[in-house]
Order: sequence, then C-alpha cells, then structure tokens
Amino acid sequence: MAAPVFSGLASKIKQQYAAALRDGSLLFTDSEVVELDDEETGIPFEVRFAPALAKKPQRKEGDQDKKQDAPPDPFAPPYQSGLFVAEDTVKEDEHDSGEGFAVLLNKFCVTPRHFLLVTKDFVPQTTPLSPVEVFAAWSILKQLGSREKHLAFFNCGANSGASLQFIPLSNGVAPFDAFIDAHKPKNPKAAFSLPLPYANFTALLEPPSSSSPADQIAYLGQRFLELLDLLIDHRRRLAEEDPSALGADSSAAGRVRLSDLSYNVVMTASYMHLVPRRFEKYTTRSGRAISVNSLGFAGMVLVKEQEALDEIREAGVLEVLKSVGYRPVDMTDAHQVEAPLAGAGGASEEQQSVA
Repeated sequence: MAAPVFSGLASKIKQQYAAALRDGSLLFTDSEVVELDDEETGIPFEVRFAPALAKKPQRKEGDQDKKQDAPPDPFAPPYQSGLFVAEDTVKEDEHDSGEGFAVLLNKFCVTPRHFLLVTKDFVPQTTPLSPVEVFAAWSILKQLGSREKHLAFFNCGANSGASLQFIPLSNGVAPFDAFIDAHKPKNPKAAFSLPLPYANFTALLEPPSSSSPADQIAYLGQRFLELLDLLIDHRRRLAEEDPSALGADSSAAGRVRLSDLSYNVVMTASYMHLVPRRFEKYTTRSGRAISVNSLGFAGMVLVKEQEALDEIREAGVLEVLKSVGYRPVDMTDAHQVEAPLAGAGGASEEQQSVA
C-alpha cells in the first residue's frame, strides 16, 4: 500500500507556522471578517477587511530607473528555511518516477497557516493542473480535514490573480458548501452549473477506494478534465451567441487554447468548482479597483479600505463576482470536446511553478 501523500502534514504546518511567526520569516496581517449574506441565494459571503494592507509603502518616483538584481524565485529550491514545511514525491505506482512537490508557508498572510503546494519543476501559471497535481491537492485536503477542514484554490491565467494555495476554514464550512449541496444533480457523476449570474462549473468528488493511487489520480484528472471541457464549450457557445461578450478575446473565439484562458478553481475534499474569468479586478461605482482571486468564487473577498468595503456592501458580493466573470449560456445539451484537451494534464516544456 502506498504511503500517504505528505504524511503528518497538519502538525508540521502548525509547528512551522508558529516558528516562522516568532522569527519573522512570515508576516501576518490582522483582519476583520464581515459577513454579507446574499438574500436571494442564502450564500454567507465573507469580506475580509485588512486596512493595514493599504499602508504598505509605495515605490518612490525614480525607483524604477534603479538597476537591481532580479529577486530570487521564492518557489524554487533552495527554499527559504523559515517557510519550508515538507516535500514529497507523488507516484502512481512503484515503477513511476513521480512528480516532486514542496509545501511552503505563504510569507504574507491574512489567514493563519495559509500555505502553498509548489511543483519542483517549473510549470507556467497558464498551464492547467495535471492529474497528479489534482490528486496531491485532494490528498492534502482529505488528510487535513480529519483535524481542520481546508479549502484549496488555484488561479490560472493573466486575469485570475496569481497560483495552488490552501487556507483553513475556521468554522469548518466554506461559504458555497450548502449552496452546492442544495443544487447537486441526482447523478453525482455529472458535472453541473450552479444557478448564479456568472458562468461556473462544478464536479463532485468521490474517488474510488483503492490501495493504489493510480485509480484515484485517473479519476480526479478526469473530473478536472470534464470541467475544462465545459469551460471550452461555454466559450464556444458564448462566441456563437454574442462574440462581443468575449471582449478583447472575441477575435480569437474560434481558436481556443487553454493557455490563453483565465479561470479560477476552488476545491474541497468533496467538490471542484471552476469559474472562467474575464477580468482580474472589480471596478466599484466610484472607480476603485479591487482584485478578486479564486477565493472570491469560494465566497471570500479581501478589501483594504473602508470605502471599498462600503461599496461592496452596497453592490453585493454576487455583483462583484458577476462583473469579473462571463455571463452563463444554456448548457443543457452541452457536448463533450471530441478529443482530449492538449496540455490538460500533460507535462509542460517550460520549467517550475506554483502549481
């Protein structure tokens, strides 16, 4: 029987986080969570207000002209000792050389024990997760969930934020959990869309009980591929109905490549949720730009100014998410992509990324 992925990770994260906090290897910013329940859907959205982040020093005029050495890649070995938690190689079977991963604490965090799963080899942020990456993430979520439920999120593409990251859920429930449970299909094997004002796709996760990870890797990879298929199908249908809805991407509507697309993935041990992205930032009524990453589509938004919090409170979080996503289209007869998507789980020719 294969050894668990990142065995004993929960205690290692807690110990390293405490040590990194003491020695200053990471910087924790205190924040306040404001609950903004949506009346129509009942989704208990959370807006995290962190005013200290707005006080970060700005670059002085002329600094961009100074020649400086490029900073080292924080996700490449040798890892910063204060942030390094563990490393492991994930194998499908004993004959497989496997894929190497490391777990690192997030240096700048507003949630305690926020960490990242990074690949040993570089993979561009525009590359979809491989089946082994999905399996590694799910295995970590499953393991940590026995003590404290976690949420994983992945930002893919230029308009999606930046990176595979994990945060603990203090109350053990993600804002979308109940909404997904209420709208799941009778057939748990079918991917589906939630009744929301922006395009989204969800797949329930129930990997086969197997002593070998190979079956679970294949299952999880296929579930992720189903969501990518729906992402591509949605884009094609949107281009047919209203090419202008694709904005600057409308000219390339007929030439869909995954590396050109931006989307967010939210994952728990029981589901994967994917949302195609049109914009990286939400612009408020007053013209204020607010970055929205995958956590927004998990029901959690971060703001730095009171004015931004007030404007989101007025507009509603659903309006924020709708504005950075694409409108939904009728997917009742959605077809599967005829051939497997190129690169949707294969190795990249380029090297090392935040998975």
